[in-house]
Amino acid sequence: MNKRVARLAVAGAGLVAVLGSAPAFALTSQTAGSYAYTTTNSVTNDTANVIDNSADSRAAYGQYYRYSDPGSTRTLWNKSGFDTTASSTADSGIYQIRACRQEQWASDTCGPWAA
Repeated sequence: MNKRVARLAVAGAGLVAVLGSAPAFALTSQTAGSYAYTTTNSVTNDTANVIDNSADSRAAYGQYYRYSDPGSTRTLWNKSGFDTTASSTADSGIYQIRACRQEQWASDTCGPWAA
């Protein structure tokens, strides 16, 4: 009888762990000189992050969409230089993001939209 109770307790604890956790997945996009990704803080709170990963004197930025305002493209600039990260957190999830790099004499370069 004790083995049966122990098995039920273990199964119940596993079920609580799975159902009680938020889905953990990140959106990522990259292009030459820029890497954009999301981190999840809670079920309804995501952070957009942009890393400048090239020492090329060009700014990196990310474009993204939040559930709270799906028609507005938001832009997060990282003008702090090579190997730095800029972040933006709000009380809403992010459902699309892409990495971009500011070009000096041409159209900006952007990676694919990640959804």
